[in-house]
Amino acid sequence: MLENAWESHATALANASNTSAFIEAVENFVRVAKIDLNKPSRVIYARDTRPSGASLVRALEDGFKSIGAETRDAGITTTPVLHYLVRAINTKGTKDEYGPDSEEGYVTKLTTAFKKLVVGRSMYSGMTRRSPPYRLERPLCRPWLWIAPTVLVHWHCRNLYPPLGLASPSSP
Repeated sequence: MLENAWESHATALANASNTSAFIEAVENFVRVAKIDLNKPSRVIYARDTRPSGASLVRALEDGFKSIGAETRDAGITTTPVLHYLVRAINTKGTKDEYGPDSEEGYVTKLTTAFKKLVVGRSMYSGMTRRSPPYRLERPLCRPWLWIAPTVLVHWHCRNLYPPLGLASPSSP
């Protein structure tokens, strides 16, 4: 979630061979990044659904408490939502405000972008349904559309369920 320019600092911290080297790497990072240590640290974090997540978050929170950081736990969520929250928080109150710092804000931003992407387009792509022996049949709606590398949005094609022999989602 940090800018790429911070990668060298993260590498220096991770590769410190002992406590002295680590402290030196931290001091260098603070100096180069011009970090004001008198301002409070603010961190937003989240986790995925792996069983180890809860214990890792507890350890993370203990570390934050020990340094007096201001924190916000976004709970169990996706990386795209966490990226959105960080950007929304970092731009809040500026002329470049990105949106409300909530999961609902993320969903609104995503659905607005999706609507702009598909406005004026037919829900039928050039795709066709293939059946053995692989002859082309009727057009098939694109039921899935990639919006971002890690976000898959379902494009509901209710009117095509009966012709494809599938139960409609509204069926009992």
